[in-house]
Amino acid sequence: MEWCKIIVVDDEYLLRQGIMHMLDWKKYGFTIVGEATNATQTLELIEKVHPHIILCDIVMPNIDGIELSKIIKKRYPDIEIVILSGYDNFDYVKTAFKYGVADYILKPTLTADQLLDILIPLQKKFGQPVCDIKKEDDAGKQMLKMLEDKILDEQLISDCFNQAEYTIIGYQQCTNDSIDVSLVNDKINETFRNYNYIYIGKSQNIHIFIINHKSQERFDINDKWNQLTNNLENIIITVFSMKIDGINSSSNLLKAYEEIKSLSQYHFYGYENGHISVSLETYKNKDRLKFDTKEFMHIATSDSVTALEYLETYLNKLTFQNGLMGNEIKAIVQNVIYNLFNIIFIREDKYEEVNTKKILFFNNISNAITLKEIIEYFNEIKEYIQSLIKIGTTSRMMQQILDYINLNYKEQINLQGIANEFHISYSYLSAYFNNHYKESFNDYLNGVRIQKAKEFLVEPSIQISYVSELVGYSSPNYFTKVFKKLTGYTPTTYRRMYMK
Repeated sequence: MEWCKIIVVDDEYLLRQGIMHMLDWKKYGFTIVGEATNATQTLELIEKVHPHIILCDIVMPNIDGIELSKIIKKRYPDIEIVILSGYDNFDYVKTAFKYGVADYILKPTLTADQLLDILIPLQKKFGQPVCDIKKEDDAGKQMLKMLEDKILDEQLISDCFNQAEYTIIGYQQCTNDSIDVSLVNDKINETFRNYNYIYIGKSQNIHIFIINHKSQERFDINDKWNQLTNNLENIIITVFSMKIDGINSSSNLLKAYEEIKSLSQYHFYGYENGHISVSLETYKNKDRLKFDTKEFMHIATSDSVTALEYLETYLNKLTFQNGLMGNEIKAIVQNVIYNLFNIIFIREDKYEEVNTKKILFFNNISNAITLKEIIEYFNEIKEYIQSLIKIGTTSRMMQQILDYINLNYKEQINLQGIANEFHISYSYLSAYFNNHYKESFNDYLNGVRIQKAKEFLVEPSIQISYVSELVGYSSPNYFTKVFKKLTGYTPTTYRRMYMK
């Protein structure tokens, strides 16, 4: 059996781990064959493991994800690349697709389903998917594969079921304590032994059964469901069980399968009972409450404390009716806190302490079972970030950056290099210049250089071509073009005016 091989490239350990453990890769025919933190490691790894797909962060030291993609596609045109970014920038998108990147995903909103929607079509380019339904021996596995792919196999359904209606039940562990799965399954088997049912397996930590029955038997199924939930609550208090009935067609079976995974979020949002039962006829998912990452970054570049309050307000507004899954919320919180740590000024003597706090926070969020726990962990990290802001401000860091530009303006400096030098994100630094100076970094740098050029031009002994070199321009013609654009005069005219 040959798996579709994937490499994960990101300079942040926690984010690499998050992606690598986001789903059961082999279940869908994929395998993670390596991870890398930069372009050099990636190119070396490609030679060793020959991947089919690369998941690549856009912001990395020295060579960024766009440039790395350009190199990879030139050397290995058959490799598919999916770019990951923590910040939405349309210019990145256009550039990425220009170099042959297959797709572009925002990390703050990345979910397992979204990733699979992109990867499965790419997988098929390398031959028949590994998990072919026709090659599976177990009916439950075949059914799970069908529902995950959202493609109806009427022959499979008719082979497994012969009645008009379906009921889906599921259960999940709702604490970090281990439970005896066989004990729960035995209770389900005992309760529904007189019906045609299939255990299809586990998805998003939910064990799922499909019961096939006559329409008029729905009431008896409900009675047995009540019997089951009473038994489970008496012997296993850490299980949250779910049921959807009223499924009267195979097409609705696909919908109900997705909905039962959503039902699991009732417990995540603080639903106190150990079980929930709904009818597909009446159950509706509400509109999602989206988190505006752009707005957060805009606020954060000027006021990190207000940005924390913006995230806090968002978390407090969330309810089950917003339709967000727990892993989506975790990804949002982890990514915005990660970006915020890149923005605030951190003293050197605090680096080790801050890194330890970050790792603890990310692990706590990953292991959180409920939204309440996430908010509690967020409040802890919020207080810690606020304490860091008190002893070192973003404005101080930005002043250091401006001083760095004023000192090194004649060198071939760029935004990515400065971001690497000060250990902050490229996206944040770019947004900061746009928001605070109403111009891009290049415009700001040109302004500094031209101001310095004016000082040199008042010295008639310095040739104009040398002035361009002194202020960082390798081309005198380009220097002249920029000078005239910013001052309205050519360097020669400006010198003559001053000499008068």
